Amino acid sequence: MRKILFSIMSICCLFALASCAKGDGDKDYGIEKVYIPQSMADGGITNIYNVPSGDGEYTYNFSIGDATVEVFLGVLRSGKQSGDAFTVNVVVNDESTAAQATKNKAEVMPENLYELPSQVKVDAGTNGKTFHLSLDKAALKEYAGKKLVLCIGLASPSRYELSEKASEVTVLVDVDALKL
Repeated sequence: MRKILFSIMSICCLFALASCAKGDGDKDYGIEKVYIPQSMADGGITNIYNVPSGDGEYTYNFSIGDATVEVFLGVLRSGKQSGDAFTVNVVVNDESTAAQATKNKAEVMPENLYELPSQVKVDAGTNGKTFHLSLDKAALKEYAGKKLVLCIGLASPSRYELSEKASEVTVLVDVDALKL
């Protein structure tokens, strides 16, 4: 009985190995969705992107320049298909920002404090591009002891679809933790 069972299992294994075609792991797969990867910083549970993300030198998600603080953000396309070029608009969701400010005991980030690109262009053959939320360093110092919140979203992609859950991120800036 053991010999018969062993023979059947050996034959099944050989068929299984023979059925895998060379290069199957390199084939295109996945659903193509456009999203903000920073919205997944907490596993996509709350879509909150804390700035700074920690207190070690390798956990910083921003850079401090002479006049600005640059918060690193990005646009990403999921799936492994060879990517065509596309553009996507970057928008601020005032309603979500107000709700998140209340929920997180923070203040709404004033419009005169930040700059965002209105659009991000992702080149053909790539699946993403970074962009920055630029904060006025001098004006930011006036908010010492506070947390500021801004909900940034994506809209109107020229190609592909937006992710339902990851196309908006809540940027939560702890001004004191920036150590300006």
